[in-house]
Amino acid sequence: MANLMLTKRCNLHCSYCFANEFVNRQSDEMSYENFLTCLDFLSHDPQERIGLIGGEPTMHPELKRMLGKLIDSPFQQICLFTNGILLDRFFTELRNSKFTVLINLNAPSGIGQANFDRTIYNIDQMINHLYMRSQVQLSLNVYASDMDYGYMLDVLKRFQMKRLRLSVAVPNMEAGREVDPLAYFRMMAGTVRALVRDLLEIGVAPVFDCNYIPFCIFNDEDNALVSRYPEVMKRSNIHRINPVCSPVLDILPDLQVVRCFGMSSLYKVNLLDFRNTQELQRHFDAEIDKLAYHILPSDECRGCREYAAMRCSGGCYAYRLDKIRKLRQEIRSVWGELK
Repeated sequence: MANLMLTKRCNLHCSYCFANEFVNRQSDEMSYENFLTCLDFLSHDPQERIGLIGGEPTMHPELKRMLGKLIDSPFQQICLFTNGILLDRFFTELRNSKFTVLINLNAPSGIGQANFDRTIYNIDQMINHLYMRSQVQLSLNVYASDMDYGYMLDVLKRFQMKRLRLSVAVPNMEAGREVDPLAYFRMMAGTVRALVRDLLEIGVAPVFDCNYIPFCIFNDEDNALVSRYPEVMKRSNIHRINPVCSPVLDILPDLQVVRCFGMSSLYKVNLLDFRNTQELQRHFDAEIDKLAYHILPSDECRGCREYAAMRCSGGCYAYRLDKIRKLRQEIRSVWGELK
């Protein structure tokens, strides 16, 4: 999947946002010409999945035009990542079956009651009036060990949603990542465990995305959920995915590309220096991922067969960002001496 960062502006200021290097610090927006360049680059594979991200992509002044271009393109899988506040401006375009809308819904205490109510209104319009139920998904970032997620359960029940995208938020400042990731997962595990149980009880399948939880964090109680809620668990990926991170290509407004937002301060390349997304993914895999596996995320990972076999990443690479940066510098220094 390739994500196009349409704008660095956002109408919210989420404390955990991983795009904080960009969002609301700069007002850069992808020009329509650069947008077309991205589509041309991605056109080698019409099956490529495209994400429209920000900032908040619905704030881009030419989003309607961009959506129209995508409707006329050969691409069939396009996801708009949004907070949902301004969605009603784009209902006409988004009703096209090519689009899915992933709404990251924060609590009204965090985004304000008016913004929350506006998002709920837009969800209601899409599901109950525009026949877009299959195109709308909700997302929740678990960012605090004492997080109150009751509002999300209410929304899921109200709209009879069957899935919820989940991610354990990684501390978005480098100083905050100087923790043992397994210790961090365990700190968050109580909230995640309670949330997953509550979701299963109302028939909602948790689907984890990004910063996958290593299998060693799960206990016997977690494993018992598989047999306790077999039908719902069939729609979940908790016990069906290897917790392995791989490059997610984020294309910035100026056509610079980062492996993902978590690694954006480490390394950027120019889109036009590559021929296709496969080349980009292989490049980032060699420059970042392979190096990351030489840096243990935790002492507990020493001797772990899953980690040694590269079937587990040990959490987000952002926890190792500074160590990966130093290793890259050392390798480049040695390589320069050899040359």
